[in-house]
Amino acid sequence: MLPRGMKAGAKMAVTLKDVAKKAGVSPATVSYALRGGQYVSPATMKKVMKAAKALGYTTNMSARSLRYGKTKIIEVVVHELDIPYYYSKLAATAVPAINREGYQALVLQTGLDAGNVKEAVDGISNQICDGVILNATGIDANEIKRLSMNRPTVLLDDCTPEPVLDTVMTPNREGARIATRHLIEQGCRSVAAVGIGYVSPTAIGVQVGTSKERFEGVREALAENGMGLTERQCLACDWLVEPGREIAHQLADVGMPFDGLFCASDSLAFGLIRGFADRGIRVPDDVLITGFDGISLGEYTVPSISTVRIDMKDLVDKAIRLLLDRIDGIYDGEPRREVAGYDFVVRGSSTRA
Repeated sequence: MLPRGMKAGAKMAVTLKDVAKKAGVSPATVSYALRGGQYVSPATMKKVMKAAKALGYTTNMSARSLRYGKTKIIEVVVHELDIPYYYSKLAATAVPAINREGYQALVLQTGLDAGNVKEAVDGISNQICDGVILNATGIDANEIKRLSMNRPTVLLDDCTPEPVLDTVMTPNREGARIATRHLIEQGCRSVAAVGIGYVSPTAIGVQVGTSKERFEGVREALAENGMGLTERQCLACDWLVEPGREIAHQLADVGMPFDGLFCASDSLAFGLIRGFADRGIRVPDDVLITGFDGISLGEYTVPSISTVRIDMKDLVDKAIRLLLDRIDGIYDGEPRREVAGYDFVVRGSSTRA
């Protein structure tokens, strides 16, 4: 029987109890989560937000946002969390930094799925959060701006020539240049770039992206020493461990044509070291390797990995500051672009005794 006054076919309003039941938590936890409660774990927060959105509770959340002014939630959207990877380090650094600002961090993993990125951005337009920090791989920055409905968004490593949204960059070109220059200074005369596709001269001013920027850094370092960078020297692959291992096997099987390898990520470098060990090739005795990122894993490999170490605290602090400037109404001007600090760490993978 329908409640008195309700017509057949009418929908009952979704309540906190409905969201709690779907999320598998108490109504009090839902209420606290929707207010950006400091003591709700990121995992619980994610379950509550997912349940609320699935049940169409966004209208209720928007009304609550108008009442309280802010959700006090910031989303951090990353690619992967399952290995000691660049984005897991970013998330681990961002969560306490966001909490110190009086906000709750909601970490979402996209798995490089553009659909998941769109869903995360949709959370801003529905006022599920006050702003988002994300790497929008696979989606154009202009599309991100449209989806966010001009709500506060900070992109990571968006290489669009003119920034569309506030952006924090890693030192892609400069870091690759320094790492490659180091290999040359160590005596390497046949250097390859792992994880980077070849960029033809006609595409230099057209193609954009972190891979292209790191390609330019490698090319510039080689050119400074009278060397070129050909398609043969660019070994494109995903920036993960297993592709690095596969590349190492391939190089070993054709007689190891290079004496120095710049890797676009530390995860790739780790995979290369493992793959070369499978084939009896020794690092650094037979080939020198440098990485990029500065993830903690690189300190514990044998040999340890020389790397362009990103100052993750600096990157996170800059991203949060840019975002809070927008959220708090401190800044409402043109998109800004900043570059994170870094240093080059020389370890065993690129030095011979």
